[in-house]
Amino acid sequence: MLNMKQVYFFLAAMFFGTVASAQGIMPAQADKDAKSFNKQSVSSTQIDRDAFWSHDCNVDNCSDWIFDNGSDIVGSPWYEIDINFECATAGPSGPYNQWAGGSGDGSAASSMNSTTSANGTLMVDSDLFGADANYDANWVENCWVQTAAPIDCSAEPFVSISIETRYRCWDNGSSDDSEKCLIEISRDGVNWPDIATFSEEEGTVDYGDGPVVSRWEVFEGYGTGDGSDNPTIAEFDITEAAGGQETVYVRFRWSGTWGYSWEIDDIQVYATPENDTRIDNYISYTDYERTLVYEYGAWAQSQIPNELQAAAKVYNVGYADQTGVVLELDNNGVIGGSDAIDLGYQTNDTLAVAYQPAGLGEVVLNYTLMADAADENPGNNTATQSFEVTDLSFGRDNGIAYNATPVTDAGASADDYIAVSLYDIVEDVTIYAIDVAIMDGYEAETPVVAHLFDGSDDTFLGEQYGGIVTSSNEYDLIPGNGNTEGEAVTTWYHFILNEPYEASAGDWLGAGFEHYGGAIVQYGESKFTQDQTAFIYGPFGSGNAYDWYYTNEVPMVRLNLDPNVQENVSEVNTNLGFEMFPSFPNPTNSMTTVKFNLDRTSEVAFEVCDITGKVVFSINMGTQAAGMNNIRIDASQYAAGAYTYTLIVNGERATDRLMVK
Repeated sequence: MLNMKQVYFFLAAMFFGTVASAQGIMPAQADKDAKSFNKQSVSSTQIDRDAFWSHDCNVDNCSDWIFDNGSDIVGSPWYEIDINFECATAGPSGPYNQWAGGSGDGSAASSMNSTTSANGTLMVDSDLFGADANYDANWVENCWVQTAAPIDCSAEPFVSISIETRYRCWDNGSSDDSEKCLIEISRDGVNWPDIATFSEEEGTVDYGDGPVVSRWEVFEGYGTGDGSDNPTIAEFDITEAAGGQETVYVRFRWSGTWGYSWEIDDIQVYATPENDTRIDNYISYTDYERTLVYEYGAWAQSQIPNELQAAAKVYNVGYADQTGVVLELDNNGVIGGSDAIDLGYQTNDTLAVAYQPAGLGEVVLNYTLMADAADENPGNNTATQSFEVTDLSFGRDNGIAYNATPVTDAGASADDYIAVSLYDIVEDVTIYAIDVAIMDGYEAETPVVAHLFDGSDDTFLGEQYGGIVTSSNEYDLIPGNGNTEGEAVTTWYHFILNEPYEASAGDWLGAGFEHYGGAIVQYGESKFTQDQTAFIYGPFGSGNAYDWYYTNEVPMVRLNLDPNVQENVSEVNTNLGFEMFPSFPNPTNSMTTVKFNLDRTSEVAFEVCDITGKVVFSINMGTQAAGMNNIRIDASQYAAGAYTYTLIVNGERATDRLMVK
């Protein structure tokens, strides 16, 4: 879901002065080869195992934990700083908690979906702390929760810990690796890894016989905007610090700079199994991380590559080396397998299996991880993905509108925007229309338009309309055809292109949907997509900066390959040869934008008058090209009150009202 915390401006230097409006969608990059992989976790349920120590984080047993905080990393130690872990039965309540299902109005989001979250979790709400601190948290946050009593591990030579957890990373808005979720071990409750070394790969403690590894990073490699599953199962072998020890203390430490939140529940300390491999935090039915082939939810059959591979990252959780590790793939009953590998203790690799869909319809892929030795915890050895092979619909989404966007903290947004999903063209194809899932609650008769972008154009993602190769007509939305949030899309709006576009193999295209602002029109967001593969243009940067930003929830904007597609929107009538759209924002006391569309090259002028009719601003824009244009008005120089603005095109006039507050 798009919200103001999901956004930050291109220039990192500007972030520090405007941090209150900034966490989540990131600056766009036009170079496809620069795309980075956004972590996903696969495991989501605890393994049924014999744990010799466990805790369900029940709020009634909060005295089992010690809470504290402090920092001496930058500047002086903290004074009057109240950030801490807490025992909680609700989720985060910071102002940007929409990512966790909250409303952003100060009420708490639901707790994570851990096994026993109803009776409580351990949580640090960094976002709430950032708001309380007026977003001036330029120091490094550092707080922890640790066991009050020691855990006896003396009978176990190999020891592991697992937690159910949920987390989203902010990482200072620049993915500078400053935010850490850490598990730490102490043998005496006094000596812990030094926080001053938190940025190093490992933290150690020396009890007199040399350094002992005593720190593990829970979400290694996460950057700004990355989020875990709800919940994720995190498992770590802590043998070096805890194996055979009579007294073991466990600490969960958060370190960062104004992030989101971290929740922990259902902790288990158990004997590390001898033989245990698992599917880890990456599966992809196109092996996107290595091939850059997009995962399409509705995959046009003509656009499926001749060579596909599904892949999964696999990890050896057991203390014995594993031989004959194989990933098996069941593709609608057709079985294939990867090459066999050996996995050493606490090592990982990515296994891939070649496959091809058999024809139209749903493709269900079942992954199974196997090895020579019998796995002691087979519950984390399977995963499933699916997509649809279609004839004439080509979509990145999976048909389910998980969110309606854009939104602000106050609810549905009337912001102007362009939402774009990217497509690779494998075989020559004709594109006739762009399909968009528009959500319930839109205002009927609102003008909208669709565009097809050339992703290889030098101006794509550099200019608002950079790379457009063709567009649809502008349409007024007819009432009654919205879609319900959280459900499968039942109505697609078809925006027929002015000219069918003949796409060639190797083309890289963007399907875009534009709303001019001033009224509520939301589109559907679907499944997760990797960084820099879906975009939105609008006032979503620091200080409401207009620019292109990428989003990790794919916009439901598809390519339509049907030569017989029929319009299901009503065309806008522009008798004057131009159309002016309402200014936005309105009312305002700063910048506002008036957009207008010209049917043909025209002479354009513009003026603003106060309530007496006095012209307070005017500009002769001269000859302007056909298409979309805009004028920016700085209302900060005007006294509060009512004004009118008038667009003059070839002598024809259109006037509307502007309120300055």
